[in-house]
Amino acid sequence: MVRAQRGLSMMELMIGLGIGLVLTLGMFTMIVSTSQSFRVNDDFSRMQENAATAFRYLADSLRQAGFYGSSQDANSMSFVSGSAVGTTTDCGSGTIQPSANFALSFVTPIRAYMNYTPLSVQTDFPCIRSANFNLGPPIANPNPILVTRGASGFRICWALVAAVPNLSPACTNNAQLLANQPNYATTIYVQADPYSGIVFYGADYATLRASPSALKYTNGVDLELFEYRAHVYYIRACSRPAGGAVNCTGAGDDNGHPIPTLARQELSSSAMTEVPLVEGIELIDYRFGIDNTQDGVADFYTANVVNASDWAFVVSVKITMLVRSPNINTEYDDSGKRYDLLGDGVSVIYRCTNAPAPACKYKRKVFSQTIQVRNIAQRNGA
Repeated sequence: MVRAQRGLSMMELMIGLGIGLVLTLGMFTMIVSTSQSFRVNDDFSRMQENAATAFRYLADSLRQAGFYGSSQDANSMSFVSGSAVGTTTDCGSGTIQPSANFALSFVTPIRAYMNYTPLSVQTDFPCIRSANFNLGPPIANPNPILVTRGASGFRICWALVAAVPNLSPACTNNAQLLANQPNYATTIYVQADPYSGIVFYGADYATLRASPSALKYTNGVDLELFEYRAHVYYIRACSRPAGGAVNCTGAGDDNGHPIPTLARQELSSSAMTEVPLVEGIELIDYRFGIDNTQDGVADFYTANVVNASDWAFVVSVKITMLVRSPNINTEYDDSGKRYDLLGDGVSVIYRCTNAPAPACKYKRKVFSQTIQVRNIAQRNGA
């Protein structure tokens, strides 16, 4: 008679443990691989989202550049007599003209400025703090400054109608409409017909409306009002300064890893206010499409517009940006890659080895988009 076996032999136990170890190791490897894959995909997704958001801000400003209501000629715009808006001092200087009313230079809806450093930028652009301007890598035209000027395309009338569904859309009295806008008294507005236009603070309009300067349709109804906007774009050295400061302070910003951030100065009343927009925008390049044949279509693109008069013929802008992942990946090495922002194998090549550590522990991707400057293109092609 054979005695029934009880328990496991040493050999069976070792085999079972070995199989269990292999299965556990395989499962652990799969979990690690899935986690790494998720992190990589998450980094690239966030880079794409940041790039799309940055393009949206820039595209909105460029598409509205040169829009002054119904005006067909930027030279026809003027300040309302007696309005304080005509004494605005914002971000101009002795070098960057006009030194006064820089944000209200209607005849130049778009312009870029190259080759600035934290040491030189505030002298020419008083609104940009030196500590907040990112120097960028040692390449040609690192992180240029882009300026756009124009009114919002959203009429004050319809802004109010959208908020109050039962309100009649006649919009016959702009003074009443303005009183319902936030901070209207110190907001700058534009009113224009095809031949002339005026710019004023909202607080001026009640008096202005009764004067000959106010613009109306032939039936006496007020012409629409548009909020005026001026933007100055640049790359900021950080997103969140350490200790809640207004200036980027250095290595302590953004929890110890400063994040280059697309920022802009926005015209608020008579002063420019800095607003950080999108994190991870490490480098940006603009190529300006100039229309020499007056047909509204760019004939060539250039990074350096030599003649100041050519800015009036910039009908499109090709924007290329280098976007950095939000998080450090200690297992990643970016040192072997080169980022050519123009795609010609020569122009604006970035290498992480030209930046302080841990620059090579971030993933990067180049994004590009061409934006039409609609109002300049339309006027040139008319």
